[in-house]
Order: sequence, then structure tokens, then C-alpha cells
Amino acid sequence: MKAKNIEAEMLPELQDLLQKNANYPLLGDRRKSLKLIPSQKNKEKSVPAGPEPKDVVTTVIGNYGRWQLLMTFLLAMFSFPCTFHIYLPTFTAKSTKFWCRLPESLAGLPIENWINYSQPVDACYVRELPNGITVESILNNTAPVLDSFLKCQQWDYDRSEVGETIISEWNLVCDNAGLTNLAEVVFLVGVGIGGVVGGWISDKFGRKRILMGMMICQCVLAIISLLVRSYIQYVAVRLIMGLVSVSVVYAAFVLSVELVSGNWVTIAGVCNFFPLPLAYVIVSLLSLLLPNWRDLQLSLSLPGCFLLLLWFVLPESPRWLIGRGRIQEAKEIIVKAAKFNNRAIPEDLDKMLLLSKPETEAEQPSIVMLFKGYLLKHTFCLFIAWFSMTIAYYGLLLNIGNFNLGNLHVTSIILAIVEIPAIAVSIPILLKAGRKIPIFISMFMCGMACVASELFSLSFEDDWIMIVCLMVGKFAIGSSNMMMPIFTAELYPTLIRNLGVGVSQVAAGLALMCIPYLWELTALNKHLPMVTIAALSAVGGGIVLLLPETTRAKENKKPAFDNSSPCNGTFTICDERGYQN
Repeated sequence: MKAKNIEAEMLPELQDLLQKNANYPLLGDRRKSLKLIPSQKNKEKSVPAGPEPKDVVTTVIGNYGRWQLLMTFLLAMFSFPCTFHIYLPTFTAKSTKFWCRLPESLAGLPIENWINYSQPVDACYVRELPNGITVESILNNTAPVLDSFLKCQQWDYDRSEVGETIISEWNLVCDNAGLTNLAEVVFLVGVGIGGVVGGWISDKFGRKRILMGMMICQCVLAIISLLVRSYIQYVAVRLIMGLVSVSVVYAAFVLSVELVSGNWVTIAGVCNFFPLPLAYVIVSLLSLLLPNWRDLQLSLSLPGCFLLLLWFVLPESPRWLIGRGRIQEAKEIIVKAAKFNNRAIPEDLDKMLLLSKPETEAEQPSIVMLFKGYLLKHTFCLFIAWFSMTIAYYGLLLNIGNFNLGNLHVTSIILAIVEIPAIAVSIPILLKAGRKIPIFISMFMCGMACVASELFSLSFEDDWIMIVCLMVGKFAIGSSNMMMPIFTAELYPTLIRNLGVGVSQVAAGLALMCIPYLWELTALNKHLPMVTIAALSAVGGGIVLLLPETTRAKENKKPAFDNSSPCNGTFTICDERGYQN
């Protein structure tokens, strides 16, 4: 960046304001990657002294107060409807036992006897029935047995565990069995696309607009999904639903962490994910009461519509507004928040905001920025880490039915509840132990738990031993799932933070596309799915160690301004560490 002179008459005002309060954010938002600092003749003589300067938002409203508590709580509510739609297929697309439909002429025949007689191999082909066959002849084993089979055209389904599903409604079995996974792959493709597109438009047009706009789309799509009458229509709706759902989640997450500062960034970021396990429990319980997939879809779609009323309550990110040069809008939000927090408003707030305004028009966020300089390494490592973590987390979450560990609803609730303490434990760990090491340990622990579950399955028949291993693995990877978004957001500057978090969802989207087919690996070896999860979890945790520790970087960061250094009266655009570009 070239050095840029500021008009001479502004310099006395800057110096005067600096003497009034050294903690004032004269030099811009400390979260932004670019700042204005006095040019120094001898940069190497800078002395690291004094606390890290506050930005204007923190100075006026504080790190955390009643206003931030209310806003972050309301923003966390947006995780509920998104999680509902992600977790619904666990029950609405659950594979159950099926058989070729019993003809009306044999209506009194028990299902088991019908299956044994007519479908000795599988339910895709049914034995041709001879003329004059009766229920009594089949029960007495005197019915003639023909060796010719016909392709089955209609099926009935076991509804003891789940009711009407998309599989039973559109007969997604036999030749159409692969369409069940296709529906979820399409949804997860939407998640991957939404991660990038949603992140980019959120950085460009604002967090609140995208959050509420995508929330409107989600509500409309949820209602439309109730009206679909064909499988193609259902898949089309799920594609767009995946795109908007991830945009809602990460717009709410980024807005939450940009309303607070200090250690509260970590706390607010983690608390934004507390609704996830609660949403899993809600879906599991409601599926017991509403076994029909359309009824379940309706009950879980309506609550999201009420969140649209928060348009009149939630603010735009004041830091984003300042970064975009929209000072007056930022001032209105900051003043309202300060009053809510019972904090005094500085008399020179206008001047503080003016000095925080970028001297030049903010550079437009671009995906190319993620692959320049040191951000290239960050993007590459995070891509692998997110892919691995997503395989592990959703591989355990969305394949609960494939473990065949007793009742699906009970197992689902148990593995959901164990994630609540995992989220709570993440807060003190992130505050005290940093980011890299806890993420590595938790992902490695998940891998070991998966390996242990397979080893114990060879020696023990008790389902509870397997459930305990899965609980440990879910606890560990649940912690990783909370810590990774925070670590990712901290590794990118404000200008492209939402875009950086969004691009990480491309890796997550690719991983999610693999999830429906993960258990197909049992055709090669029944232990291969869990071994794959374990291996990827360990690899993902290991590559995180190559990334810088964001908490240590904050502790060692030098102040951007030093009164003892010679100043030549000009100002230079530099990066957030205080070094010229």
C-alpha cells in the first residue's frame, strides 16, 4: 500500500484527541485488517508498551453488556430452524423394512408367512402366484412353489419406528433406492454453494439484510415443501433449502461475534451453537408424536416464521458499517446500545467515528483475497480441517440409524444431550488453552473413540458399550464443531471474514455430500465407515497444528501507535500488526 498524506489541518486535532484519552480508537477498528498509523522514520525503534487500543465500538458500548446479551441470545435462535431442516432426514428418510404388497386375495395371511413364501431373496422380486392359491395352503405349506419371479411394483413398509417417510410415499426402494441419498446430496450441494455465496453477499450487503432475507426464503421453502407432490419437486426444494440454511447460520454467527469484543467473542461464538443439540432433541421427540413426514415438516417450519419479527429488533453490525464508511448508521446503533448498557456517550463520538472511517473507499471483498499471501496457507489448511471435521461430526450424527443400536429416538436423544456439556466445556478451554491444541486433542479423541467402538464390537454384543464409545466420540467432535468456526473467523480479517467462513463451508459441503454414501463402504468391510471417520478426524486435527495460534497473536501484538517514535506528519496504511504493506 502507498503512504497517504492527510490534510495538515487534521493533524492538530488528532494529537489533541490522543492526549485526551490514549485508549480512544483513533486509528480505526482493531478488527479491520487495514489501519492508519503515523509513519515512522525508524520503525525498528518501536517499543511495545501499553494495552491494546480499543476500537470505537468497544470504547462506547463496552466488551459485553445487557444489549449484547439480548442480541446474541436472539441471534442464537436462528440456529433452531436451520438445524431442524438439516436433521429432519434422520426420520423423514429413514430406511425401514419393506416387502412386496400382499394381494387382496390373500388378505388374511400374516406378513411373515407372505414374505417367506413369495420373497425368498429380497422384496424387489415376488414369486409368481399359481392359480387357486389360498391362505390355508400357504400356512399349511401345501401351496405350489413356482420358480418364476416377477418384478414387484408396489410395496408396504414397517411403520413401527417411523411413520410415513419420503421413501414410503414415493417408493424409493429397489431400483429407486439410490434416490434417497440423492435427495440429501442435492441438499448438501446447496449447503456448499450457500457457504460461499452467502458469505460473499453478507460481506458485501451486510449481515442483517442477508440474515433476514435468507430467513424469509427458508420459511417460504419450508411451506412449499409441504405442497410438493413429486420426488423431483422435493429435491428442487431441498437444493435451495440447503443454500439458504447455511447462509442464515453463518450470518447470525458472524453478526454475534461482531457485536462483542475481548474474551466475549469466544463466548458469544460458542453460545451461538447451544441450540444445535436442543434442536436434535426437539426433532427426535416430535417425530414420536408426528410420525408422518409432512406433519413433522410443518411443525418444525412454523417457529422460524416468528423469527422474521426480529427485523425490528436486531441491528446491523456497527463494525461492518464503519468499515463500509456508513458512519451515521453506525452511530445510531452505538448510541442505542450504549444507552441500553447504561454507559456514558463520549461528547466527541462524532469525531471518534469520523477518524475510524476508512480514508479510502473500502476494497470490495473478493474470493481471490483468500488465496493471497499468508491467507493461502490458512485457506488450504482450513479446507482440509473442515472436510475432516464435517465427515466425523455428521458421519456420527446423520448415520445414527445405521448403527442399529436399539430405538432410534432414544439413541438420537442420548447422542444429542451429550453435546450440551461439550459446548459448555468449549468456553473455558478456548479462553484458557487457545485454539489449536484443543481442536487437535478433541478431533484425535473422536478418532480414538471410533476405533474403540469397532474393537469392542468384536468382543462384546452389548449395545450400551457401543453407545458409550459413540457418546465419547460425539462429545469430542461436538467440541471441535464449536471451536472451528471461532478459530476460522479469527484467522480472517473483517473485510473478508464472512467470505472466509463461507468458503470453509465448501469443504464442509463436499464432506456432507459424502455422508449419505459413507455407510456404503460396509460392502467392502463392515468396519470401514468408522475407520474412515477415525482416520480423517486424526488428519484434520493434525493439520490444524500448522495454523497460527490466534490468541497468542493477540497477546504479542505490538501497539499500532507509539508516542516516542519520530513522526514525519504523514500517515501510512498498514496491516493489523502495525507493519507497513
